[in-house]
Amino acid sequence: MKTRAMIALLGFVACSHSAPDAGEDDKPAPAAVTCKVVTDAPVDDVVSLTGVIAPPPRLDATLSPPASGRVAMLAVEEGDHVAAGALLATIDDPALPAGAIEARATVAAAQAAQVAATQELERQKRLVDKGIGAKRDLEAASAKMVAAKAELDAANARSGLAHTANARRELRAPFAGVVLHVFKRAGESVDGTTATPVVEIADTSTLEVRAQLPSSALIGVREGMIARVELPGVTAPLTAKVARVAPAVDPATLLQTVRITIDGAEGVAVGSPATASITLATRPGFIVPSTAIRRSLVGTDEIVVCDGDTARVRVVEVRPRDALSSEILSGLKSGEKIVVDHPLGLEDGQALTTPGAATTKGSADVTVKSTQDDELAGAH
Repeated sequence: MKTRAMIALLGFVACSHSAPDAGEDDKPAPAAVTCKVVTDAPVDDVVSLTGVIAPPPRLDATLSPPASGRVAMLAVEEGDHVAAGALLATIDDPALPAGAIEARATVAAAQAAQVAATQELERQKRLVDKGIGAKRDLEAASAKMVAAKAELDAANARSGLAHTANARRELRAPFAGVVLHVFKRAGESVDGTTATPVVEIADTSTLEVRAQLPSSALIGVREGMIARVELPGVTAPLTAKVARVAPAVDPATLLQTVRITIDGAEGVAVGSPATASITLATRPGFIVPSTAIRRSLVGTDEIVVCDGDTARVRVVEVRPRDALSSEILSGLKSGEKIVVDHPLGLEDGQALTTPGAATTKGSADVTVKSTQDDELAGAH
């Protein structure tokens, strides 16, 4: 029995000396990361929006005929360039030409009546001058002359209205521009209201981005502010300027409209989507790569600070700017170093390899790159 007890005791002692320290196994291995120094730099406060390309309202006209009928002739197609006053379409309304003809006939009859009244008045004057005519007949002839003149004036007025109505059968371009849309073709009916437009014409020499945003998002946006516009298929952003901020909110959408005039937008199709950014102000701040930010288990944004050769996990407040960079609003100071690549998995207090240090077992093959000369610059 004693021999068995001695053997068991020796085995326990041997196991206790050969077993590794559990605390050393749980301690994370030094990590190889890239640290960079953060410095404050100018940061733009920007309002971003998405809208569509459109001509200014004063250079965009949707034309509807003032009379009902059918489209008798369509003289343009979409994409045609037209001059001011060019004929675009005519509307077939049989009553309008008939009314013009009737008005011309009324004018001719009134002119004949005036001629007859003038001749009668002159004849009565001669008779009275010779002493063989009655003054009563002269007064009657004078009254008929006045009535004939009044009737001619009324006939001319009716004729002018009839000719104007007849001319309104023709839709003409109010200004030089491009035909954007054709809504009605020859033979289709129109009801003489804006519900049945025929063509839309616009002057595309000036284009703008038109967007709607909540009024809270447009606080601080003023006319004349500089903006940048990005278009699909256009590599470089276009310079633009805020042309107008609507003074009222649309009651249907509860949104406010902003219009941004674009410089050098020739060839851009009306109706194309566009994104714009309006710079409200410039202030100092911290811009870091988006790869330096991670999300904690509780949903807070974190950044790993390089405290010498030790990682310090810091909770920060972040404002995303684009896919590559974010602004740190709080939780970081100028001059601090942060991990800019592979911050996931780093623990607070974990050792970081330092420049020139030998790679230890379990660490990455690349040592830390701590570059103060490659400081993070702010992005506009």
